[in-house]
Amino acid sequence: MRKVVLLVLTLVASVIAYAQTGGVSVYNFLNLPVSARVAAMGNKLLAVKDQDPSLLIMNPSLIRKEMNQGVSINCVDYFADAAFGHINYVHDFKKAGTFNFAFQFVSYGKFQGYDECGNETGSFTAGDYALIGGYAKDLVDSVLSMGMNVKWIFSSYESYFSTGLAVDVAATYYNKKHDLCLSLLASNIGAQIKGYTNQKEKLPFDLQLAFSQKMKHAPFRYNICLHHLYTWNMNYLDPTNPFLQIDAVTGTFKEKTNFQQFANNLFRHFVIGIEILPAKYLSLQFAYNYNTRQEMKAFERTGFVGFSYGLSIHIYNIKVQYARAHNNLASTPNYFTFSTLISKFLK
Repeated sequence: MRKVVLLVLTLVASVIAYAQTGGVSVYNFLNLPVSARVAAMGNKLLAVKDQDPSLLIMNPSLIRKEMNQGVSINCVDYFADAAFGHINYVHDFKKAGTFNFAFQFVSYGKFQGYDECGNETGSFTAGDYALIGGYAKDLVDSVLSMGMNVKWIFSSYESYFSTGLAVDVAATYYNKKHDLCLSLLASNIGAQIKGYTNQKEKLPFDLQLAFSQKMKHAPFRYNICLHHLYTWNMNYLDPTNPFLQIDAVTGTFKEKTNFQQFANNLFRHFVIGIEILPAKYLSLQFAYNYNTRQEMKAFERTGFVGFSYGLSIHIYNIKVQYARAHNNLASTPNYFTFSTLISKFLK
């Protein structure tokens, strides 16, 4: 156990040494919601130990043999002709352990190509894809578990092709008596093997910590996630931002007070979500992402940017999830996820 923990800490520390928010990164489709439930809860790490196989794509430390033959399908009609989704399957091998196999894709549609003179060169497509294999192991009487996802990534835009390799490392602590769950995730540790050009780009690394608990005498579960833990300042100063206040005397931008800067940076790391559980077959999700709201709100109308919500219905061993996430004012896509445990379904 000690060797495993040291290995994980070494991997995380090596990435934190150079990881930064902002800038340019590649394969950002890896950060898209893996399910409608995740989208409804703010599209960050969920620390929930239940029978939802779609969570395993994001949090491999939740993989366990009780989810044998679990399958989930996620589909989203995104912007314009773009669409993305996931499909994953869980299988328990008696000797080797329990594994999760997944395929993640984004299709950007069909385009018409032109040369520099405006002549048609034919149509082409563009897309991003990832093959994912995950494994987890219980370390301390099922109280602590650790898992890893390995991702082979490939991307094609017309004649440009790129491939890369990444891993997600996660650890989860679960207290069954209090239904309390705590997860730590280091996602997208890796690099491009082949770039679109001779220049290689960074992967969208993130370090997240999530905490959830179902109330003993109330029908709800809360989830609090802290993301981008490797950096404090997530604020970006855009000189074209109409929300910035200008000093009438000096003509320069008014800087926030130290307390305002502290509070702004603090809340940018938080995503707060709640699941209401009025019945065994029904759950409602609501979440607020402060960082999304600050980055994507418009000057004329802020609307519901940063808020997300959804519901899950469990009928005849089939779970249907639906969500809407207001990441901007231009469009609010619909998320659908279908999941089941094949073994229970056949019974």
